[in-house]
Amino acid sequence: MDIDIQLNDRFRLLKGSNAKQSKLLNLRLVLSQIVTLGPLSRADIARNTQLTKQTITNIVDALLTHNLVSETGIKKVAGAGKPSTMLCLNPNAGYTLAIRVIENDYEIGLFKLNGHCINKSCHTSQATTLIQDICAYSEQLLHDSSINKSSILGAGLIVQNNQLAPLDAHQFAKDLQTTLASEIRLPVALSNCASACASYQLLFGEARELDSFVYAHIGERIEAATVYERKVLLGQNGITGALGELFITPDLTAKKSTPGRLNDFSSLGALRKVLKQPPCSHQALIAQQNSDNKKIPLWLTQAQEPLRVAIHTIESLLNPQTIIIGGDTSDWLLDSLLSQLRPFIPSISQHGERKVIRVIKAPDVANIALKGCSTLPLQAALDPNSTNTLEITPQLALSELQTLIYPS
Repeated sequence: MDIDIQLNDRFRLLKGSNAKQSKLLNLRLVLSQIVTLGPLSRADIARNTQLTKQTITNIVDALLTHNLVSETGIKKVAGAGKPSTMLCLNPNAGYTLAIRVIENDYEIGLFKLNGHCINKSCHTSQATTLIQDICAYSEQLLHDSSINKSSILGAGLIVQNNQLAPLDAHQFAKDLQTTLASEIRLPVALSNCASACASYQLLFGEARELDSFVYAHIGERIEAATVYERKVLLGQNGITGALGELFITPDLTAKKSTPGRLNDFSSLGALRKVLKQPPCSHQALIAQQNSDNKKIPLWLTQAQEPLRVAIHTIESLLNPQTIIIGGDTSDWLLDSLLSQLRPFIPSISQHGERKVIRVIKAPDVANIALKGCSTLPLQAALDPNSTNTLEITPQLALSELQTLIYPS
């Protein structure tokens, strides 16, 4: 199939507007094209978005002025056509902070715009000093990397509190986001872990060429994020993807008079029970996940069939192009689990031609959550639907880069 037809088909609904009031929307659209399809030419962008040549020229000039994109190489055109200069994202135009809070533990990473990690660290804090500690270690990361705070596009934030009910946990995360944005003096984009990982896969990972997929994250609880027409679906109240709450079996669990949920069998919370391990950091739990641990096979045995049912359910309901699975696991443990899921339960996904395998393992699984977190500020800039995930305090004086792509 001709490449131009492929591009137009993939972005058939991503059309720009030549009206003056749509300047920011068009800029986001053009930048999204460059990030996800680059390198590509101005003509490619115009063809995909149906924007005028002059509109494309003005937007690209603005992006070049701020070094957000760069020109790289020449594309030769068949016949007598004029060669085209190619455009791609400049990963060094700015940076993002990635902050992941899990109970009393937190990770902080400094990343380039393309999700490449420059430096990161893990810490434990008390609830009363959490915000101050995060701000202090963020400043330390910038100092150690000789990077000025004015170069930071924003901070991505994931907050996981498994002691609270989903709605309470979401409100806790929103409150933490508001406080952090005020104290760290940066735009802060908030998401759950699965949606953040899906954003990374969409922009820089396994899903750059896909229109729809589901990302499933195996953590203390199992989460999922659905991407449709290259947009991460956020759900009511910003809460979505509680895949682990799915009832897998009508059999009652040993301690509860309710059907068994996916979380009861296949989550890391279930693994913790098999290991009979007291509460500890998720890093310590990952350290327990190795082939020498005699109890790991017990969890693998109980986890595999419920997860096979969950995959079948996702495919039956959504029929995505693929399902990407990651988690707070070691590579060995995730490989072992996925190898036991085959053969998959037959589903509607088998009908028609498939160009992508049904299930993909997320590469670099140990770092996928923080990578996903790092892409949230850029994702909030590219997707108008993600704007409500962004917290910008009224007192914050935006940098030139932030002013260019964030709504005022």
